[in-house]
Amino acid sequence: MQADRCPGDPGPSGRGPVEFGFFNGPSEYRRVAAEHAHEGAFYSSRGPGFWVLTTYEGICEAFKDEDAFTVGRVSAAEGAEEERWVPLTVEGSEHTEWRRRLAGWFTPQRIRELTPRIRRNARRRIEDCVGRGEVSFNEDFARPYVLENLMTAVGWPLDGLDHLLAIDRAMIDSRSAPDPREAAYADLGLPALEKYARRHIELRRAEPADDLTTASFGWEIGGAPVTDDDRASLLCVLFLAGVDSTVNHMANAIQHLACHEEARTRFLAERGIRSAAVEEFLRANSCMYPGRMAADDGVGGIAERGQPVLLPLALANYDPEVFPDPERIDFDRETNPHIAFGTGPHQCLGAAFARAQILTALEEWHELIPRYGLPPGQDTEEPPFLRNAYDLRLVW
Repeated sequence: MQADRCPGDPGPSGRGPVEFGFFNGPSEYRRVAAEHAHEGAFYSSRGPGFWVLTTYEGICEAFKDEDAFTVGRVSAAEGAEEERWVPLTVEGSEHTEWRRRLAGWFTPQRIRELTPRIRRNARRRIEDCVGRGEVSFNEDFARPYVLENLMTAVGWPLDGLDHLLAIDRAMIDSRSAPDPREAAYADLGLPALEKYARRHIELRRAEPADDLTTASFGWEIGGAPVTDDDRASLLCVLFLAGVDSTVNHMANAIQHLACHEEARTRFLAERGIRSAAVEEFLRANSCMYPGRMAADDGVGGIAERGQPVLLPLALANYDPEVFPDPERIDFDRETNPHIAFGTGPHQCLGAAFARAQILTALEEWHELIPRYGLPPGQDTEEPPFLRNAYDLRLVW
């Protein structure tokens, strides 16, 4: 029989714990990871405790091995519970069925069909900015642009745009609240999002349309019809996964170009390097901290059964063994096998959609506003969580 351990003991690996917060920024994750480079992981005793994998190889292996690292819990945030988020926390054959149903809405062919509408949306919004001379890139352009694209892709009526923007803003603000989970579940947070999703489900039940929600009424998963609870969960996940990460990547790319004239000049002049530039921005600005749960004692040589394990993309994509000089944003990087969208069975289905939005926005922005910069006093310090430049202001 195994002896009892003291509270906060990380488990079978014997590595000592560190005091480290889940909501730290990517640079702090990288600093602590460097101190544990020879171990490939470290354990935080903060809150209920969680492991952090630190190498590209280890993180990729954990993403792919869902028998050892399950998706039963996808966050290590203090207070987070095991919740059903479709399809994020669904595994095995059930996940395969969900993914097969959803894949048709985000195929490369469908993204190509959507791209003209994405480009018109970008141009219309940037044209509205041109005469102003100064904007908040996120709030005046990127956030409404990305949200409208998502609503168009899945068939949500655009008259709900302002309401969903308010929900998104509330969710962002919750991250800096004293109790982020409590703030996220305030009236204008997740409850409002679920209410919107359920109202939309009822709308499409009464008024069918050529959209994802209507299509889902005919779906069966595991031989049983999809329930409204799972349908609402899916719509919430599309919103939560499909907006902020894309906005963050766009904002961090444009901030880099604003601060590095040589890179901006190349992006303007050399159309052939633009896709590679987007891939390098995706690598360098990866900011998500996906979580998994150890299925058994000793998985990966570290965790106990039930312990949360983080797989930070910001660590995988900065591993110097895979990406030489990782701090440098290099449009000519020889190989770039980044995992900005994860890898394995739960790799992001919307990767092609996100790439199309980022590339299109950067192209249209530079065609209409080729010369721009940061206003005096603009804070360029890394934000504390998810590398989200909450109020990136640009002037021209």
